[in-house]
Amino acid sequence: MTTSGLFRLNGFALVLAAVVFAVAEVISFSIFAAQGEDYDLAEVASSGAFFLQSLLTLFAGTLLLGCLVGLYLGQSEAAGRLGLVGFLLAFFGTAFVVGDFSATTFVPPLVALGAPAFLDDPLSGVLQAWLPFSFGVLAFSWLPLAVATLRARVYPRGTSWFLLVGAVLALVPFPLANLPFYAALAWVGLYLLRTRDVAPAGRRGSKKTRRRNKKPRR
Repeated sequence: MTTSGLFRLNGFALVLAAVVFAVAEVISFSIFAAQGEDYDLAEVASSGAFFLQSLLTLFAGTLLLGCLVGLYLGQSEAAGRLGLVGFLLAFFGTAFVVGDFSATTFVPPLVALGAPAFLDDPLSGVLQAWLPFSFGVLAFSWLPLAVATLRARVYPRGTSWFLLVGAVLALVPFPLANLPFYAALAWVGLYLLRTRDVAPAGRRGSKKTRRRNKKPRR
């Protein structure tokens, strides 16, 4: 497969991850909105909707971890050291959160079936606060990469700004606050889908190349 084909595949996977994340976010909001403030955590964890939402989140997070590599490679030279640091933080932050998504998918439903009384314990409140916290870790780990993407100017400036603003908004602990971040990921993915070639050196590299190849006037 050609390099451009790999970037387009990466773009498709990035769009898919963003869409699946958004669907899972809406399902999560509908679950707790229907239950109200006095929801039963054991009942929620044993429901099919909770398992579906958690499974979708795990799938999207795994896709995002792979897409992150392609997103960085498309601007690796132009992003410089800040881009490398941002990539490493985003990669390990995403990997950490994907591990949490995996635990959330399987542990609470099994506990709800085998020992539902544990979820009535005050300590189980940690489970309720942990999922929004993990999304905050994801967004925070992406902030340096978003700044580096904006400075590199390889991707469209509006897309880069949206990615940065979306990551900041995702830090706000409100329902559906992650949706702008997912939309920004989808926007980057659509750009990769439409682009035949992404020069790793970006615009800065192309300017240097033009200067190097420019013949001196006689």
